[in-house]
Amino acid sequence: MPRAVCPRCERPARTCLCATLPAPLAVRTELVILQHPAEAGHAKNTAAFLALGLNPPARLLRGEVFDPALAGPGTALLYPGGGEAAAAASVERLILLDGSWRQSRRLLAANPWLAALPRLSLPEQPGRYALRRAHRPGQLSTLEAGLHALALLEDQPERFAPLWSAFDAFVRAGLSRRGESSLA
Repeated sequence: MPRAVCPRCERPARTCLCATLPAPLAVRTELVILQHPAEAGHAKNTAAFLALGLNPPARLLRGEVFDPALAGPGTALLYPGGGEAAAAASVERLILLDGSWRQSRRLLAANPWLAALPRLSLPEQPGRYALRRAHRPGQLSTLEAGLHALALLEDQPERFAPLWSAFDAFVRAGLSRRGESSLA
C-alpha cells in the first residue's frame, strides 16, 4: 500500500511541510524552478518548500527540456560562472535549476537557451541545510539559493526571516528523525 502523501507539498504525510510554512511572502521577482525529474521524489528536496513559501508562488516545472519562451526580457539564470552577468536591477524573472550538480549541467545542455541568459551568481556563503552534505563550500539547497537571490534582487533580506525560520525548523525536524540533535 503506498504511503499517504500531502497533495499540497507533495511530501509523505508524516513529514508534511504545510504546518511549518509561514504565510507566503510577497515577492516582485518571478521565480521559475526547473526541476530535473530525478530530483522530484527526493525526501530532502527543498524546491516545493520554496515555491509554497512565496506569493506569487514560484513556478515549479519538472522535466528535462523546457520551453524557450521562459527566457523573455528581464530573465536571468541563477547559476555560477560563465556568461554575461545579470544586473540585479534588470531581473524580473529568475530561473533556478533544481537537481544535483550533474543534473543541473544536463539541464543546461538539454536547454541551450538557458546558457544564453544573463547569469546571477551568489557570493560564496555557508549553507544551513544540514540534511544534505555539500561537496564544496558555497553549494546551497534550492531554497537557500533562491532566498539569497531574492534578498539580493529585492534588497530586503530581513523580509525572508519567516521562511528562513521555517526552513531551520524543517532541518531540525529532519535531523531529529535521523537521531541527530542539532544543526551542524
